[in-house]
Amino acid sequence: MFRLLILLVILLSAPAVSAQADNFDGQVTAIEQLIEKKRFKGANAQAKALVESGLQARLPLVEAEGRLLLGLSILEDPKATAKERVAGIHELRKAAQGFRKDSKRDKVAEVVALLKEFAGDESIDLQQLPSSRPDNLPLIPSADSLESISLEAIVSLQQKEITALNDSQLRQVILLERQQNALDVSEFSRLNDSVLLLRQEQIIDRQQTEVTTQRLQRNLLIGLALATLVVLGVIYSRFRSSQRYRAKLEIQNAIIVEERQRSEELLLNILPVSVAAELKETGKATARLYESTTVLFADFKGFSRLAASTEPEVLINLLDEAFRAFDEIISEHGLEKIKTIGDAYMCAGGLPEEIKDHAQRAVRAGLAMQAYLNGNSNFDARIGVHSGPVVAGVVGKHKFVYDIWGDTVNQASRLEVAGEIGRVAVSRTTRDLLGKDFVCEAAGSFEAKNIGLMERFFVTKS
Repeated sequence: MFRLLILLVILLSAPAVSAQADNFDGQVTAIEQLIEKKRFKGANAQAKALVESGLQARLPLVEAEGRLLLGLSILEDPKATAKERVAGIHELRKAAQGFRKDSKRDKVAEVVALLKEFAGDESIDLQQLPSSRPDNLPLIPSADSLESISLEAIVSLQQKEITALNDSQLRQVILLERQQNALDVSEFSRLNDSVLLLRQEQIIDRQQTEVTTQRLQRNLLIGLALATLVVLGVIYSRFRSSQRYRAKLEIQNAIIVEERQRSEELLLNILPVSVAAELKETGKATARLYESTTVLFADFKGFSRLAASTEPEVLINLLDEAFRAFDEIISEHGLEKIKTIGDAYMCAGGLPEEIKDHAQRAVRAGLAMQAYLNGNSNFDARIGVHSGPVVAGVVGKHKFVYDIWGDTVNQASRLEVAGEIGRVAVSRTTRDLLGKDFVCEAAGSFEAKNIGLMERFFVTKS
């Protein structure tokens, strides 16, 4: 279990080591840039800091890289003194030895080339400085030699004294010496026992210190592993929460986009594209005068009688079917639907985008409507077409309505009333705009309400 925890801590600390290596790589890049920019003082200071970081972190390659950059920052500086240059070469040799220990042959070759360039010497061995002591000075004797000389002198003096003593005195001296030696041996033995006891106590203290250190390391590793598991749990919980929030946000955004598209589709069903765009950008649509347009009115015959004898739901479905067909027809001919009023259908050509052949488009659309109604047994219609100027714009606040106004609208409505079932009635103005591609027959004049006498023509061929 303990080994598994240690392995877990090592795996979790790997990203930190990788991040530290990336940090050192960034420092190396920064120092190289400073040397390229000839900012040698800054490069020197940062290189020393990199060497110190490598020593503290026990990273030999980082230390070697720092010494290489330190040597370059010194040797590349034209203001460096001779002593500083020697120190720079010394740093390069230390860097080469560091790279050689880690088998970085390419880096060693790079340093050797630099040594050959700056020092003229390819050796990477650290050279010892010459001794400052002159060769002719006498050597100072060591402590052991002094002690040996002293002992020899003492022995010589004792021998002379012993020779001078008589036998009795000699025996007494020898006896005293033996007693003294016995005392010395006893004292030495006791001292030796004290030293052994002290060593044993030191060994016991060292073992207790190691056991305490191992216990602290084990507790630290266990705490670190638990803390790591807690952090990973928190990170995973936040990740799951962010995933759920993102999914919820995507669903809400999809709903908003769908609703926006639906709103735009509804708006385009009510208003022309250009008018809807202006209304979304500015909040209003400017009324505009169109000098040349063509207005078409279509009205069903006997609609009131049909409404009285037909169920409302059935009647609306029949009317919706016919108006949908009209919508398809005017869309094919590039006309703009204005509105429906009961069983009346109104559209116009030449707006909101101006076109030159609006009269021809409107008449062809009217003929197509009559052709459709020939195959529809439910409705017959009169169609009136007139060309002229109109004013178009949006009215209303809550329910927008795109509408047109002017005498042209009134005359188109009067032509529809004065028309015939199954035919398309046009005014003289519209007939003149049709050109030679259309055949029209005169149908006389009629008195139009609030307008006066109007000429009408029926289109027989296009």
